[in-house]
Amino acid sequence: MPYYKYKENIPSYDFADFKKACKKNNRDNIFLPPNVLADADKYFNLRSKKQILDFIQNNGLENQIFENTKPWENNPNKNKPIMVDAYEFETWGRRGYIAFMYNDKTNKWIIKSFHLSNNWNKAMYFAFDKLGIFNKLEEKNE
Repeated sequence: MPYYKYKENIPSYDFADFKKACKKNNRDNIFLPPNVLADADKYFNLRSKKQILDFIQNNGLENQIFENTKPWENNPNKNKPIMVDAYEFETWGRRGYIAFMYNDKTNKWIIKSFHLSNNWNKAMYFAFDKLGIFNKLEEKNE
């Protein structure tokens, strides 16, 4: 997997490559830790690795927005950074958050986080935008 030069505002991975790995014939190359499985069940009613990856593959991460990329904090080899990309998305009227990385050594994608977004400013923005409030404010100011 290609790494881009580290910049917090540019993804380290092509999201299409991650999504491709979620296809049924590639799923052995994706690891989901127990906390990710528990959060996906709790917040999105996705109860298994299969359901989560089907959800991602079938465009369940609607209106996704790249949030940032950061070095993996628990990387045992500090000389070879592994970057973690984070995105916010919408689904079922909720604002979600997903973070993932690719480990060249194991040739596996790892979903680090999959839960509701903690960024309420963006959540409010999307809620207002969906309601057309910004358009109404613009019309009022004209």
